[in-house]
Amino acid sequence: MEDKKRNRVLAVLFFGVLMGALDIAIVGPALPAIRESFTGLTERSLAWMFSSYVLFNLIGIPLMSKLSDLYGRRSIYMLDVALFATGSLVVALSPSFPFVLLGRAIQGFGAGGIFPVAAAVIGDTFPPEKRGRALGLIGMVFGLAFIIGPLLGGIILSIASWKWLFLINLPVA
Repeated sequence: MEDKKRNRVLAVLFFGVLMGALDIAIVGPALPAIRESFTGLTERSLAWMFSSYVLFNLIGIPLMSKLSDLYGRRSIYMLDVALFATGSLVVALSPSFPFVLLGRAIQGFGAGGIFPVAAAVIGDTFPPEKRGRALGLIGMVFGLAFIIGPLLGGIILSIASWKWLFLINLPVA
């Protein structure tokens, strides 16, 4: 595979991993606004915004990895991104907090497959001498997401509702 094509593949993988990683960190600044949107929420309830995402992310990792071995990287990567986008839409349109948690679970499950499938695609398409650099770039996304996530969340919240933190995922997906 030529370098230009590999770089395009890497860019797609980079943005997919960034979306999944950002949605862990971007939620922090929105917790007060989310709490105001739904009556009766406690701090303990709000913690499930993170817990449901991470729990289903961890469930998605081995399952989506195995499915990508069986059914192909591209189709499972696209499924993962579609699940992530669906979860984002469910969160944004949630009439109650249980639906928010359902959406976060769907998001997390989809995001759980994005990183390992991206890593497998890199292993499949990059020659050994370029593989480490590509994997390093994809891994760096997590650090970047935790730095810019809260900042980006604060900026979006200053101009729009907390629901836009999730709606913004749809055109990116």
